[in-house]
Formats: sequence, structure tokens, C-alpha cells
Amino acid sequence: MYIFAKPLGYIIRPIYELIQNYGLTLIIVTILVRLATIPLTIMSQKSTTKTQMIQPEMAKIQEKYKNDKQKMSIELQKLYTKHGVNPMGGCLPLIVQMFVLFGFIRVVYDPLQYILQLSKEQINHIMEAVGANLGTYQVTLCGMSEVKEIIVNEFGKTPINFDFFGIDLTQMLKGNESDLLLWIFPVLATVATVISSLLSKKQMAPSSNEQAASMSNSMMLIMPVMTAYFTYIMPAGMSLYWFVSTAFQLIQQTVINDLIKKSILKENAAKGIEKK
Repeated sequence: MYIFAKPLGYIIRPIYELIQNYGLTLIIVTILVRLATIPLTIMSQKSTTKTQMIQPEMAKIQEKYKNDKQKMSIELQKLYTKHGVNPMGGCLPLIVQMFVLFGFIRVVYDPLQYILQLSKEQINHIMEAVGANLGTYQVTLCGMSEVKEIIVNEFGKTPINFDFFGIDLTQMLKGNESDLLLWIFPVLATVATVISSLLSKKQMAPSSNEQAASMSNSMMLIMPVMTAYFTYIMPAGMSLYWFVSTAFQLIQQTVINDLIKKSILKENAAKGIEKK
């Protein structure tokens, strides 16, 4: 995950140095990354919307050639070509989001390396000084007073401000369930994921394929459960990122979906393709 975290580190460091607040930095960088990937998001939603709009024709082909899979595939491909649909068009944004997620995980767990940009030797020195073992996460070290003193006195840097409206973003909900503040972002992230899943299902073309429909319903359940689990075992900074990223995605979907539909109808009219 280093290869994904390093570019994020170069973006995060100057922003953090400017505002000196870790939580706000995560929010700003998350939004910037989301804005940068808007073209991919539009491409993905356009592909999904086009697929949804030709679903009646797809269903007819699937029913007509249900006993001839090869012919069905050929006819579906002709339909995709006619309407300019790329069945894999929605995959690229998901892959990019996955890489960004991996990068953020590494940054959140290793803020000394990616935000303060301490060298490996300096980080090892800190760990030796406080008696930490090699498996200790940097985010765990950041709250220790001894570590803060070393950062200031030996390296001449200001310790990272992890306080975000009273929430310590280095802390994990797991093991700290009595801290009500730590529940805020995991709950918000999970709720946002549930809403996102419902919206995605609403926008998705209904499928006559029982297996595909079953997989779609399973994903609706799996994604919120995964979100709840990972935000429970990860530092609160990760929960904050997850919530902001998902909430921004919801706004994107809501704002541009109608625009995309109008654009597709206009394209189809220009090609002489009637609305079904």
C-alpha cells in the first residue's frame, strides 16, 4: 500500500501544515480526491444509466435466447454497440476508489511517515525510546507524551493535532465502546453506506437473471456490514474518511444522475434512437 500512500502523503502534508488540524485535512483531501475522480464517476453513472434505459430490450433478448447463450451474448453485444454501452464501464471508478482507500489506510496508520514525513531511522528511534515493538502502529505512538516530546525536542517538529471537535482520531472504537464520541463516525459511515447501497440499487437496471439479482441484494447487505466492521476496528480518522467519501459520493450521484439521463436522451435523439 506504500505506492498508494506516498502520493497522498505529498498532498496531505502541505494542507496539514497550512491548517494544523488532522480531521479537517482528511476532509479536504477526501473531497479533493473525489473532485479529481468526477470524470470517472460520470463515466460510471453514464454506463449504469444507459444499461438501465435499455433493460427492457435486454430482457426481451434474454428471454428469447434463454436456451442459446452464445446467440444471447451476440445479440446483447449488438444492443450495447447500438446504444454505446460499455458493460464494464462502471468498474474503473471502483478500482480507483479501492486504490485510494488503500492509500488512506496506510496514511491513517502511519502519520509520522506520511504527514510529519519522519524518516525510518527517526521513527525507529522513537519506537526504541518508548519501548514499542515492531508491530506497534505509528498512530498508536502519536498520543504518547514521550513521543510528542521527542518530535518537538529532537526533530524540531510540531506534533500532529488529532483532536477533531473532542474526538481523538487516533483512537479505535474497538476497546473504547464506552466513549460515545467514538461512535459518531462509524455510525455515520455505516448509515451513509446503507443509503448509498439503496440509491445504487434504485438506479441499477432490474435484472431478469435471478443469480445477478441475488448477488445485487447480497452486496446491499455486505457493504454496510463491512463498513460497520472496518470502522469499528480502525482508527477514528479512517471512519471520518469513510463517512466523508461516501457522503460526497451520494451528493455526486444525486446531482449528476438527472443531468446524465437528459444527456443520454439527447444523444439518442441525435442518433434517431427512440426512448423505450
